Amino acid sequence: MILVTGGAGRLGYEVVKLLLSRGEGVRVFDLPSINWAPLETLSRVSLFKGDISDPRHVSRACKNVEAVIHLAAIMPPRSEVDERLTLGVNVDGTRNLLMALKGVCPMVFASSISVYGVTANKKQPIDERRVLTAHDNYSRSKILGETLVAESGNPYTILRISPITIADLVELPPIIPYNDQQRVEFIFVEDAAHAIVAALKLVDEKETFNVAGGSSWRMLGHDYIDRFYTALGVEVEPRYSEVFTAVDWYDTSKSMRLGYQRTSFGDLEEKLKTVGTEYGLR
Repeated sequence: MILVTGGAGRLGYEVVKLLLSRGEGVRVFDLPSINWAPLETLSRVSLFKGDISDPRHVSRACKNVEAVIHLAAIMPPRSEVDERLTLGVNVDGTRNLLMALKGVCPMVFASSISVYGVTANKKQPIDERRVLTAHDNYSRSKILGETLVAESGNPYTILRISPITIADLVELPPIIPYNDQQRVEFIFVEDAAHAIVAALKLVDEKETFNVAGGSSWRMLGHDYIDRFYTALGVEVEPRYSEVFTAVDWYDTSKSMRLGYQRTSFGDLEEKLKTVGTEYGLR
């Protein structure tokens, strides 16, 4: 049985489906308030509704599991509104998991490329040796979470994942969270799920990997937005961050062994064209 925390989210759902396709038994741990409907249609999935910041819930969720994929986290922008909540879930929740696993159960920990801080003036692509730099609540929580995992004694793989995208009609935020001239590298959600599941096999090595889309995904911020919405058939007038933020191009040569970069940006554009046609936008 593999426990997937945060498994009711979009990435979690892809991870669960992939695990099931490989014959694994899966238990999903997420908040009761989350939309569980997609998971309820899947067979061989045990659903555990609880709060990762409550040690009692975590202890019950971890009973008889053989491995943990830890995705649960408070994400930006919500993470920047409530520091106490962010640290309570992202750090204390991770600590609760590790205590329940007692140093013997392997974990794949979903971290973030945000742990590198703002690297616009640094040599790219950014590799795993870059010094970690907390610049907001979220990045601080992920750095602390990585430290807890590395010091726990549990077998682990840490994945520093770049921003994730999906092939769907995505509403443009009021302000794009990166500069129009900033280097950006996203990753398709299904590719991220493949990396996470593949990482289960490497936990004994206690390694840390960058996970990002690859060379076809490396572009500037305005290129990404232009190409994404052009493929959908939608005209947009984006407003970009006036400052550079914690997104860049990443060295993923180390993580190639995970075999996850299956979707080029061109492939995403074709998927978006199909979506745009289905919505009558093209």
